[in-house]
Amino acid sequence: MESQVVKGLIAVLGVMVVGFIIIGTSKETDQEKKSGAFLMTSSLMSSLALDKCTAAVKQETGVIPYTPSESESDHRLFVKLVWNNLGTVKHAECRYVMDQGITLLKIDDRIVIQKEAVQTSTGAAPAGGHHQ
Repeated sequence: MESQVVKGLIAVLGVMVVGFIIIGTSKETDQEKKSGAFLMTSSLMSSLALDKCTAAVKQETGVIPYTPSESESDHRLFVKLVWNNLGTVKHAECRYVMDQGITLLKIDDRIVIQKEAVQTSTGAAPAGGHHQ
């Protein structure tokens, strides 16, 4: 009976050792690191754009906008968010550019904020909100 318990413990320890060796020798490739960094940056930028644009639209309309009706992004430089039918407002559009903040806030046909997007070292944010 004791020999079976000892054999079982040795087997479990052996599996654990093999698992530690496999985990210790497998490393993240440069491509996996870049992909992870890109996804994290894109996610953070989208989250920041949503926070800033939601606050700006709420300040102008008095209505809390929830999930945007439309969104567009190049995942590097800009995020464009559109809300439709917010109380008395039919259309609210907000464009957020990395390192520049909100560059366009349009409520129905009224332009509240409009800034020219400044060129950065990685390229320029699209003037019309569409990447080319």
